[in-house]
Formats: sequence, structure tokens, C-alpha cells
Amino acid sequence: MPRIVFFTIHSTTAWWKYLASRMDFAEAVVLSDLRDDGDYSLVDDFYRFADRGDAAAAALDRFGADGCADIILRCRVLRSIDRDLALKMIGGMAQAIEQAFDKLGPALVMTFTIDRYVMDVMERIARRRGIDFLEMTTSIIPDQVMLMRRGRPVWLREPSREDIDAAVGQLCREDFAPAYVRDAKRFSLARFWRIFGYYALRGAFFNVWRFLKRDRYNCHYLDALKRLKHKVRMRDVAVLGLLDHGWDKRLAEVPRERRVFLGLQLFPEASMDYWLEQQGMLAHDDMVVRYCDALGRAGYRIFVKDHPLQFGFRQRELFERLATLPFVVLVPYDVPANLLIGKCAVSVTFTGTIGFQAALAGLCSVATEPYYATPQHFVHVRDTSEVDGVVERLARWNSPDDLDTTRRAIMRHLASISVEGDYFGWRKFDPENEALRTSVEPLARSLNAHLPRFLKSCRSAA
Repeated sequence: MPRIVFFTIHSTTAWWKYLASRMDFAEAVVLSDLRDDGDYSLVDDFYRFADRGDAAAAALDRFGADGCADIILRCRVLRSIDRDLALKMIGGMAQAIEQAFDKLGPALVMTFTIDRYVMDVMERIARRRGIDFLEMTTSIIPDQVMLMRRGRPVWLREPSREDIDAAVGQLCREDFAPAYVRDAKRFSLARFWRIFGYYALRGAFFNVWRFLKRDRYNCHYLDALKRLKHKVRMRDVAVLGLLDHGWDKRLAEVPRERRVFLGLQLFPEASMDYWLEQQGMLAHDDMVVRYCDALGRAGYRIFVKDHPLQFGFRQRELFERLATLPFVVLVPYDVPANLLIGKCAVSVTFTGTIGFQAALAGLCSVATEPYYATPQHFVHVRDTSEVDGVVERLARWNSPDDLDTTRRAIMRHLASISVEGDYFGWRKFDPENEALRTSVEPLARSLNAHLPRFLKSCRSAA
């Protein structure tokens, strides 16, 4: 029987182990980078290799200087720490993963979306060995999941007309919002300080915990530390004072065709760091300002709204830069994204679901490399050199003659890469709870139905 490896992350191991027990086509093993976790832990081997003097050289030998630089640039933790330490961690983890693969002999590796260097290194090693590496994430279609390779969607099925109709009905409602933002509705100064205080205490806790667990370089623990470059500071409360509560008056001053909704997304975020191929696009703040400058000089007014889950985490520098631009309006957090989609003619995002919702509403949707963007229904900007030309491409854009047909084409693509399953079933999962076990069954059925073909392609490639 072939073996698949599920790579777990913090707080999800019980769920992965139960899911592994439900696989009927392969033996499934749960691999972890936490101590005493999963069926096989990388921790002891990682430190054995990382603490040797040749760990950095091992990283450079396996990935080269450019490869290591790319790994560091894309990981929110590694890009905040000393380069020598980062190389040491890459080299130690690479050797630990190689040894794990030697022992486990996986025919397939599967995990969540790559969002840290450990998974990045694991994917590169798997690819080098001819092992398929699949990422699982939630679909915009409720109660469904998708499989990806570095953010590129994997085709899974040919959806029926009924599947497409159901998805259109769900996602084209005026009140639709992705599951992960529905509850983010309260924004106040007091909430900002509660968030700040909680994460300050959390960072202090994990700074102690990583030593108590004898796992000082664990990425999960390091990511909690307040000293990392992307962490919010006390002075970042200034963001709240830069929001324009008269945004609706600024909206009324320009015709709809000159209004641009620029929906920010979580940052740092896996869909930015690991889905965007060109490194220049990873300079999030600079790219946002470049978009605004190009559009503003062409006579557009840009309404910038932050992601609701970014409240309390946005550093002030981006908003301070945007506030100096006369054609930019910083919209308060509590304004619904759907309201702005309804009042603007153009949407700009990188990989966020705002771009998808905007296209369904008939807007000209400018996006980078999101899984949902079909070639003919979006304006794709994949390279920094293309930003300045976006105005000309907007001028050539033709609104869909038949919005229903466009919606169905976009939805057909999304449905073809989505299958039944509760991605968020890992939250507070208890294997002793029958209802929670039952909730995993749709996902288990989907994986049993679709994963075997990746094993076959892997064997034939080898």
C-alpha cells in the first residue's frame, strides 16, 4: 500500500490524524515540526543538523544562493531575522526533511497552504524527488476545499450544471462574504488596544515557551514574537486616525466609471508570499502605492479599504503614504466591501476574494495570480513592469455583454477546482466527539476519491 504524508501545523494534529485514519487507498502518516507531535516529528533531527557548523553550507548546496534568498524573502519569520541564522535553519530543516522522507518513503505529501519556510523547503525537496506536494485550502464556495501546487489550482472534476447553478446562487447574493470574514464586524479604539495587548502577551509567552519546549527556532513560536518586522507597534494606532469618515461624500464627487475599489488583504499572507511568482510583486506596500499613483494620475479616485481581519495588525506607514495622495480615500473598516463593489466600476487586488466578487458583479477586476482568475474575465498584472500600463488596459476593457454567462464561466472554473469538505473542521476537533468526527467524512470521501490519481501520476513520473 502506498504511503502519503500529511504535514500538520499547530492545533491541527488531532484532525489530521483522524483524517489519516479515514484514508482507504493508502497508509497515511502525520509529520510535524513540533516536539512530541504527530506520528513523526522533525524537531530532534532539525536541531542535530542545524547546530552543526555546516548547516548554512548545506542550505546553499541544496538550493543555491538565489534559492535560499527566495526562501528567506517569502517567509515572514526568516526575512525578519539574521541571514546567517536563517540559512542555518534552512539547512537544518532541509536535512531533517530529507531524512524523514528517506524513512517514510512518501508517494504523496499534503498539507495546508504553504505559509512558512518549513513547508516551502519541504515542497522543493519533494519536487526534486518526484513526489507530488499538494496544498489544501478553503474554496470560496461554502463547505468546499481546493487542492493547489504553490497557489496554482489543481483541476479536480467537471462540474454539472446543477453544481454551477448552486454556486452562482450562493456567491452572487448581495450579502455574501467569505466564511473567514463574516464575524469581523466590530471596530473601535478599545478593540485595537485589546488586540494589541493580547498579542503582546502572546508574544511574551511564546518567547518563554520556545525555550521550555527546547524548540527555540520553531517557526510557529518565532512568528508570535513582537520584534518581527511586520508586527504592529503602539504607534500604529495612528492608522485609525487616517480613515476618512466622509468617504461617501468623496465617492459622490466622481462618476462611477472613475471610481476604483482597492481592497487590501491580509499581509503577511500565504497567498501573497507564496502565490506570487515574481519577487517584485511581494513588496506589498510599494505595489499598492504604485497602483494608486498610476490610477490617480489618470483621473481615477481610489477607495482603499483594509481587510477586516487586518484590523489591529496594519502598520501605519502604508496608510501614511496613501493619505498624502489627493486621489486616495481611506475607507473605514466597518464599510462593507459589497457596498463599495456596488458603487465602483473597477476593482484592484492581488489575490484576495474581493477580485472574485467584483468580477461576478460585472466590474473590471484587476488581479495578480489568484486561483479564481480566468484568463478572459480579469485584467491580470503579474509583473511590476505591468502596473504602469494598467490604465491603458482599463481603457480597452469591455464590460460583459451577458453578465449571467460571465458569472457561469467564472463559476465553472471555481467549481472544477473545488470538492466537498469542511476545511475548518480542525478547529477544536475532538476525536471523541461523534458529531465532529462525522463532520470530517465529506472531506475524507473527497480525498479518497481524488488523491489516488496523484499517486499514479507520481509513480509514472518516477
